[in-house]
Amino acid sequence: MLAMVLTSDRKSRLERRPVPAPRDDQVLVDVDLCGICGSDLDAPDLAEVYLGGFVMGHEPAGRIARVGRDVAGWRVGQRVAINPNGYTCGVCEACRSGRLNHCIPATRERAVGLQADGALAAQVAVSPKTLHALPGDMGRVESGWVEPAATSLRAVLAAGELAGRSVLVVGGGPIGQLCCRLARHYGAAPVWLSEPSAERRGYAEASQADRAFDPATEAADIEGLKADVVLECSGREPGIRSGLAAARPEGTIIVVGGGRSGLDPIAIILKELRVLGSFTYADEFAAVIALLADGALQVADLTSQIASLDDAPAAFERLRDANTMKILIAPNGP
Repeated sequence: MLAMVLTSDRKSRLERRPVPAPRDDQVLVDVDLCGICGSDLDAPDLAEVYLGGFVMGHEPAGRIARVGRDVAGWRVGQRVAINPNGYTCGVCEACRSGRLNHCIPATRERAVGLQADGALAAQVAVSPKTLHALPGDMGRVESGWVEPAATSLRAVLAAGELAGRSVLVVGGGPIGQLCCRLARHYGAAPVWLSEPSAERRGYAEASQADRAFDPATEAADIEGLKADVVLECSGREPGIRSGLAAARPEGTIIVVGGGRSGLDPIAIILKELRVLGSFTYADEFAAVIALLADGALQVADLTSQIASLDDAPAAFERLRDANTMKILIAPNGP
């Protein structure tokens, strides 16, 4: 089968790969949609989490095609979303304490699309521990957003009670737009967005942001916000510095975007800021599936394109220029 692969020499490209042969303790899934994540674009440089030689794709939804004989509770034809970090060991301290996103085997050794074959291909074989059932009437596009929405939900909930609190979202890509919408859903007011791309700032109204700022020309206005909560979704040093400057004293910074830029200790100390990281998700899948299924979280307008697998390399390049919001790949046909 055709697959988008991160090769052993750290190149992202299409290759022919064998059709998966699932073990007795696995489930084979026909992939309907798989989103391209921002981290996929940087995968060649992220050797800590993206091992070379595997099929990429960690945002999948599809239908079960085969159930291993040692698997119970799942059936052929069932619609599912896959938690790429869901193959937890169940015995480590993180698993026993419910902090599933800190299980090392699940997140650093066998994550779907990062250290094990993923879903930018027609089929993927996974542990049933990674599966989440989707409602039969859930929209197709919405199913393709479950994984990034779970990431965003965890970040928003990490900030605590948001009703009546001001929130600045730094970075207007898919995660940032979702964070705006979820912050508003949980009562934040006002909600602001900072994003250098005019194309992505154009989504601010639909994402219920009260104002969208261009950090290149409105840095002083951003700094003057004195936001209660800053959700840093850019993963870039200018965004992190801007967010620190915009936070009020004793405010909260949630770092969502993955980057290598350092935080400014002086800014954190002088304002006594509360800085938290938000890493993937623990048990947010069920909650976000409900939000997507009943329309409380809208994502159709954020979906720029549903593309074929043949178009995946070109889609990677289109996403790099930040003029496209989200591309979902349909390996079995749009």
